[in-house]
Amino acid sequence: MIRQVQTENTTTTAVIRSRAFVLGFNEVKTGRPLNYDAFRNANDQWNYERGRQFALCFNGALKKGAKVTMSASVMLGVELHRKSII
Repeated sequence: MIRQVQTENTTTTAVIRSRAFVLGFNEVKTGRPLNYDAFRNANDQWNYERGRQFALCFNGALKKGAKVTMSASVMLGVELHRKSII
């Protein structure tokens, strides 16, 4: 039996700040293929995939300098609520 990954509470801003999310987002925006071996940690793998999915439905900037944009944070929350992103 495959074990489920341990879940943890987080925020949309924390997810967007993660290196894995940004990498997945940027790879889609630049037309790069999926990199299955980008991350070993299960939470990083999930954030990488979320970033890839979010790139397909969000056309704005993720960050302005080091700060996450409000539009990215709100839209990620909306898409997660809609179950458009896993």
